Formats: sequence, structure tokens, C-alpha cells
Amino acid sequence: MDPTKKRLIASLACTKLADLLISAKTTLPALMLTLGVPAWMISWLVPIRESGALLPQAAIGVVLRHYPARHHIWRLGMVVQSLSILTIVLGAWWFEGLAAGWFILGGLTLLSLGRSACSLTMKDIQADVAEKGERGKLLGIASTTSGVLTLLIAVPLLFFSDALGEALIFGLIITAVAAMLIGLFILLPVKTTVEAKGKNNEGSHSWWDFDAVVYKFIAVRGLFVHSALVAPYFMLETEQDAASLLPFYLGAQATATMLSSFIWGSVADYSARLTLQLAGVLALIACVGLLLLPGHSLWISGGLFFVLAVAHTGVRTGRKTYSLDVKEGQARTELVAFSNTAIGLILLGFGALYAALKAAFDINIVATMAAMLLAGIALSFILPKEKQSA
Repeated sequence: MDPTKKRLIASLACTKLADLLISAKTTLPALMLTLGVPAWMISWLVPIRESGALLPQAAIGVVLRHYPARHHIWRLGMVVQSLSILTIVLGAWWFEGLAAGWFILGGLTLLSLGRSACSLTMKDIQADVAEKGERGKLLGIASTTSGVLTLLIAVPLLFFSDALGEALIFGLIITAVAAMLIGLFILLPVKTTVEAKGKNNEGSHSWWDFDAVVYKFIAVRGLFVHSALVAPYFMLETEQDAASLLPFYLGAQATATMLSSFIWGSVADYSARLTLQLAGVLALIACVGLLLLPGHSLWISGGLFFVLAVAHTGVRTGRKTYSLDVKEGQARTELVAFSNTAIGLILLGFGALYAALKAAFDINIVATMAAMLLAGIALSFILPKEKQSA
């Protein structure tokens, strides 16, 4: 394998490991619970993490039209993410309760902004390093590697979680900082320049002047965000000490990533649209299981969380590979930027909708999200094939 591709895989594995260790679905809720942070602050973790990384991308995409050296922006984003994780650590170390909550949410906001820049520019780096038909596999190898590393961390912690308590959570977050910095240094020699201007460039149009493919992609992806939104409900079904529960769920998530990423990547290299459809079905199965099976068992809850994690890995791999393959050059950059900003707004809209429905009617949110996933699977058939062989 080409040395540059090896660097890309290693760097992606490190950043994905950091993402798993600093997850807004597992680690940060556990940290807030141990610090006595108000519940309303905990409910903002996933919306800030997901929307904060997506909303700025349209603006960043405009800036990138005039800044073809994408590796500089990626490096800056990695530094910002590292500093933001340190902010979370320091705030949690010095404060408790409300003050700690503000530090964590502030650090997470900064983390999301750095992630936004990295996510957008990494697409260009990946497309520059790898050709169509192998990008999904590279993503799969990186995700599998990060899953193995996370599992190597999480499994021993299962036996020491009671003794370590709060120190366990701090250790995971500090490890995330180290992984982020290692990922930065591994990819430092790699440079990517995208021709952002010119008469033949598809991406030099106004922001709303997109073809139907972009809007179809946004509509389908907007429904598939429920594979992420539903995740906290799987954890809430089991009432256990946060520090004891965390290694279990990290292990389940890491195992899911390790076992499924390469398979999803291979499927995505054949058809990213098919990947989304299969992953959507699996997420729907996990939701139905949560609704029908008893929720008091840690093993049942963890098993369903594992299934959901496999499904979410497929959703992420499918939509990333689709966005890489369906457009080229600056047009690809702007598709990713515009669709990510749109998805950020959709996430906030769904969050507000579910909060209002829950308050007014006390509806079953998991059942509602399952219905949305079903609609996403059906709507995915309107997506054009991104590869001729698919």
C-alpha cells in the first residue's frame, strides 16, 4: 500500500479513536453525571456535538473557494479540537455542578467547530489520496483500527471501573487528547491542494444553485440522523452507576465499529446507497428491539446498543462515501458543506420538535424515531446511483 494511504489510515484511526473516547453519547454524559451537572445541560450534549460540527460548514465552504491549500485548514481544526478537549478536562477538574457544565458545553462547542473544519477538508484529502472504489475500504480500515484500540482500552476498564470511578472518565478524555495530537502529527507531511476557481469548476455557483441530487441527498440524510438521535435512549433504559456503565457501552460501541467498519466500507465501494438502506434496516431493528424487549437487563440494553452502533457505522460510511463519489473537486466540497449545514439545522429542528411533542403529548420518542428511519429507508430509493456499477 502507498505510504501516503498508510498515513491517512493511521491518522483517521487516531481521530476516530479520540471521537469514540470523547463521545457525547457515552463519556461526556457519564462525566456530567459524576459532577452533578443539571440534567437540562446533559440533554444538550448530542445537539451541540452534532449540529455544531455541521452548521458552520456552508460558511467554511465559501472560504475554501479562495483557499485551495486544504491541509492548512485541517491542521488548524485539529489544534482547535485538542485545545477544546483540554478545556473540558480543566473545567471538570476545577469545578462541579453548573460551573462544570458550562465549561463542558463550552469546550464541546469549540470541539465541534474544530471538527467542522476537519470534516470538510478531510473529504478533499481523502479524495486526493484515494481513488473511487477504494475510499470506503480505507475508511473501514481506519474505523476498524480505532474500534480495536478502543476495545483494548474499554475491556480492562470493565474490571476496574468500580475502583477507578471518576478517574476512569478523566483518563479516557486525556487519552482522547493524545490520540488527536498523534493523528495530527502523522498526517503533517501530507498536503492537498484543490483547484477552487476556474471556468470549468462546478463549484463556482451561488449557494442555492444546486442540482436535484444535493437536495435528495439532504432529504434522505436528514431522516437517517435518527440513528444518532436515538442513541441516548438506549442508555437511559438501564439505571446503573455512570462510571460502571461507561466501559460496557464503550466496549459495545468499539466492538461494533471493529467488526462492521471494513464490511460497510466494502459494501459502500460497491454502492453507498445500498449501504444506507441496509444500515437503516438494522437501526430500525434495534429500535423495535428496544420497544419490545425488557429494558431492565444491562445485557439486553447493551446488545441493542451494539446493534445500533453497527447500524450507525453503516450510515456514516454510506453517506460519507456517497458524498465523496457523487461529485468531484470543489463541487464535492460545496455539496458536503451545504448538506452538512442543512443537516445541522435539521438536527436542531428535530430536537425542538421532539421536546415539544414529549412535553405536550408524552409520545413514545423511540417509536417516532423508528418511523422516521423507516421513512428514510423508503426515500433512499430516490437517490441516483453514485457509481455506474451500483
